[in-house]
Amino acid sequence: MEFPSESRQLCHGISFSHYEPAPSLSLRRGSQWIHESLSKNRALRLQVSDLKFCLGYITMNPDGGRNNFPCPKNKAVRTGNQCDQCRRLDHSKFMHHFHTTGEAPAGMRKYLEQPHFLYVASFAHGATKVGTTSTQSKWSRLAQQGAVVARYIAGAGDGAAIRVLEDLITEHVGLGQQVRQKSKVKGLTSWELTLASLDDINRAAADKARDFLSAQRGLETYGIELRDELWEHPEYAQLVVDAWDAHALHPWDQKIADNQFNIRVRGVLGQTIMVDSGPSTTLRLIDAAELKTHELGVADERGDFHEEQSALF
Repeated sequence: MEFPSESRQLCHGISFSHYEPAPSLSLRRGSQWIHESLSKNRALRLQVSDLKFCLGYITMNPDGGRNNFPCPKNKAVRTGNQCDQCRRLDHSKFMHHFHTTGEAPAGMRKYLEQPHFLYVASFAHGATKVGTTSTQSKWSRLAQQGAVVARYIAGAGDGAAIRVLEDLITEHVGLGQQVRQKSKVKGLTSWELTLASLDDINRAAADKARDFLSAQRGLETYGIELRDELWEHPEYAQLVVDAWDAHALHPWDQKIADNQFNIRVRGVLGQTIMVDSGPSTTLRLIDAAELKTHELGVADERGDFHEEQSALF
């Protein structure tokens, strides 16, 4: 289904920068980007549409620069973030297979040939994965994913070499490469683990993966260096981790789509926003992935919030 309106303000999720004091909700209206800060204690009114719309596609310039285009036909989608046409046009699909096929547009090839890092990330329910990130997104990649604990275990001047190692660790060490967003959110409100126990899980997985790599011959030939570097949370994410460790987080109790609600931002971890409804109210987690592809209205809320008082506070 196509919709002619180009004034629709679509949510692209939460974006992060190491140089900004807070993450932001990234919204796009046609070619215009709007970034709504998710700074601590900001009170917001969110109005979320019912329908979901294609978020467009990405292409890469020959110099490795990125272009982000809106959907040419403003199509509605039932699942995922893209319509079929934009999925075909999107260059990012080459990222996951370049190290095995060698096929990618010149701009994507340029991006993938820059230095990359290999990391092991763990999430609140104990799921642990291996992943890769470029130098330019070394910090923000883990911020976007919402890792509770993560360690970089290797680096190389060539991203293709790092992606080969990623596949080897998945095959021989048993670490997967994806963790579902819904399970990340559920883990933060299930209280099954503590930060100390999750750190033990992550350290053991990182050590096992690094031991496997150290036993491989010829890594230096490809410029691969093993490392043991703990990823550090920004303050706004640490607030969520601390609340989870204290068993103080609860699921969001309203529907997201086709709804309007007021929140006060208390922290952000990955694509989840820790919110409450004012002093002495329950800390809840909004899954911002459920905001993606929806038309989203954002306004500062000046009035009083009202919610039942939590027994935890």
